[in-house]
Amino acid sequence: MGKRVGLRTIKTAISIFICLMIFMLLKTVELIPGVPADFAFKWYNPFFAGIATAYSVYPGKKKSMEQAKNRCVASLIGGIIGIILVSVYELIGGRGSWPTLAEVSFVNFILPYTLTALVSIVVVVVGVALKQQPAVFVSILTFLSVTVNPNATISNTWGQWVFGLNRILSTVIGVLVALAVNCFRLPHRHCNKDLLFCIGIEGILEKDTDKIKGFMNYKLNNVVYLGVNCTLFTTRTPTTFMHLLEDVKINHPVICCSGAALYDTEKLTYLYKEEILAEDAAQIDEYLDSKGITPFKNYIVDDVLHIYCKKIDNIGERLYMESKKNAAYCSFDIGQIHKEQNILYYLIVERIEKVNQIVEDLTHGPLQDKILIQIYDYFDHSEVVPELKYIKIYSKKIEELNVLKQYCWAKDLRIVGLTTSPLSNHLLKNSDIALTYYSNTTAKDYADIILNTNSYDEMFRQISKLYYSKKYQRVESQVDINE
Repeated sequence: MGKRVGLRTIKTAISIFICLMIFMLLKTVELIPGVPADFAFKWYNPFFAGIATAYSVYPGKKKSMEQAKNRCVASLIGGIIGIILVSVYELIGGRGSWPTLAEVSFVNFILPYTLTALVSIVVVVVGVALKQQPAVFVSILTFLSVTVNPNATISNTWGQWVFGLNRILSTVIGVLVALAVNCFRLPHRHCNKDLLFCIGIEGILEKDTDKIKGFMNYKLNNVVYLGVNCTLFTTRTPTTFMHLLEDVKINHPVICCSGAALYDTEKLTYLYKEEILAEDAAQIDEYLDSKGITPFKNYIVDDVLHIYCKKIDNIGERLYMESKKNAAYCSFDIGQIHKEQNILYYLIVERIEKVNQIVEDLTHGPLQDKILIQIYDYFDHSEVVPELKYIKIYSKKIEELNVLKQYCWAKDLRIVGLTTSPLSNHLLKNSDIALTYYSNTTAKDYADIILNTNSYDEMFRQISKLYYSKKYQRVESQVDINE
């Protein structure tokens, strides 16, 4: 209860209604003198048309066209093979016409319906050969509706072969109705094409799992299909987020590494990056060397993230190295880093007590206003070494999100940030409109809209609301939206 009826459901109902109205229009043709009284039902069956249209209504033109094509081809396969079987039997079977279920007896049953079972194999083989595996069941359904006809009256009047043509024609009409309805879009008086919706992966899309859920994929792809400018914000590198996007179609580069880089997932290139200044990196190196800490240095060369480590000191570092040395979208190096390479960020794997000391020293030293430190749980192998933590050290400038601002300035876009992770609060601070959930207590001072439920539906309702709003502006931490 309380769930709104979706657009696909409404389109399905409209399509079925049109299929029924087509039948009523055909019935009016029977009023013309000389037209048989069974004309409408002989050539068009709203039952089969309704099934086909319901099957073919899908979100997005591409998916709907694909389903419609599969339905038509599958119906043709089953219908044609069924008609051929019935016709061949009636010509050379030697037992008269093909029996309906109402007429069947032991004598006239064995041969035709044994043939039906055997020829069903042919239907499946042809469907597979024509690459229609997902719709093979439709071919079988059509084939059986032609050969196993329970309606004796219709069969005796105009034969199963005409019934087969009726089945195919009704399916095609139902599919065409679905395509027409699905392609129709009510005009919107206003769309905010200047908004770029930046959605945080951590805590929103992945929901504490390592996979963006199928429903989320559908919702995200749907708003992109509607024309909404969408991208993602993540603490991850392409090595760990690209596999999450296998079924997601975003239309703008990803803000990755907590805002230190902007990555084009289509061209596999880094468009912008915010590196640590060389003099700051030298101070970080000096401090870490004095403490005997070996960091993983991350830098970008020729659109590839290189991970350099001088040596491996602990089990956490070894496990991290093993997970990255053969990973996609990065290169793992052990040896001497090129002196001229600028560091994107440092990654340190250490025990919690040492982590606390590093944070204390660096955040109260000469680098406190020049670097940003983020701490993560050692989620990859926490069950092996639970006391280990990740530390990432970035340039302090990533808090200004210059990589995103440069991109938006070039594209004339305004930023709408959506995140629930405290590690992404700087996204909210730099957004023209900021949204978060009630659970992100540290971000409430930056948020213009606080969602009172941690649900996908609510998030995308707000996205749709902002996208189609005539007016939006920041007013005393509140977005004024006039629908």
